[in-house]
Amino acid sequence: LLRRGHSILVMTYGQAYDVLRQEKGIEILKIEGIELIFDNGGLSLKKTFSENAYKLLENLKNWKIIKKRIDDFKPDVCISDMEPTVPIMRRIYKLPLICLDNQHRLTHLKIKVPKKYLKEYTIAKIAVDRLVSRADSFIILSFNKGKIQRDKEKTFVVEPILREEIMSLQTKITDQVLVYMTKKDDKALEVIKKINHKFIVYGYGIEKQEENLIFKKVGPGFIEDLANTKAIIASAGFTLISEAIYLKKPYFAIPLKGQFEQALNALFLKQAGLGDFSEKPTLNKVKMFFHKLNFYEKNLEKRKVNPNEALEVLDKVLANIK
Repeated sequence: LLRRGHSILVMTYGQAYDVLRQEKGIEILKIEGIELIFDNGGLSLKKTFSENAYKLLENLKNWKIIKKRIDDFKPDVCISDMEPTVPIMRRIYKLPLICLDNQHRLTHLKIKVPKKYLKEYTIAKIAVDRLVSRADSFIILSFNKGKIQRDKEKTFVVEPILREEIMSLQTKITDQVLVYMTKKDDKALEVIKKINHKFIVYGYGIEKQEENLIFKKVGPGFIEDLANTKAIIASAGFTLISEAIYLKKPYFAIPLKGQFEQALNALFLKQAGLGDFSEKPTLNKVKMFFHKLNFYEKNLEKRKVNPNEALEVLDKVLANIK
């Protein structure tokens, strides 16, 4: 957007604020936002609601400050990445809204969902629709294009956006396997430890070696390990799976309990023949994954990826806004 000559005001919070405030050329407005709370290895809806309710009230308390920044900025269009504040602002200021995220796969695409996930799917779908139900355009990031079943004339399904650091990587395959845990999973590590491979483990915030597990803190070395790994074992986050597909790395996903979006990502991996998944991985399940690495690698090689597609579509959508 900056290269196209646009001025940008970003409303953000949490980790995103710490990252984006270092970027040159954009204005940052810090707000309070919803953060997911996990308990007993899964998402706790009760704790997420109770511990985040006050944050939204903080935005109301700071309303004058927020409104003055927006008034001074004089925006022409709003872009929302699946959060509630920008869509509210667009209504107040009567501005066009572009919704750019992967969550609207649930509401706008036809998805085959196994019976065991129907309840989670329904709850997630309702939540997404309540958060952002109306927009002038929906640009939906998705591993698979799927069939659009809603707002067809203003919905665009595109491939995931990738960081420039990922697209510039020179990859190779070593004997190492990358393990990334969004939330600590000691049971999964006990299973992995029994497999005859060297595992580079991120997510525990420590630096040590324990048998065939080498623990590292997340830092600049993570991308290098990602480029050189023979396979990935990790939670089923959208970004890391997108990067793995681009880098042609087979992926074993461990979806976080209570997050249907992660279950959806994991289901896609398995259905597309790019990897496998299990919410509670067993030794046999993980061994089977390694046994099928050649199968996954062949499917990944066949897959064509255009990481610029979303930005090309965004250009067109912005050009058509009146």
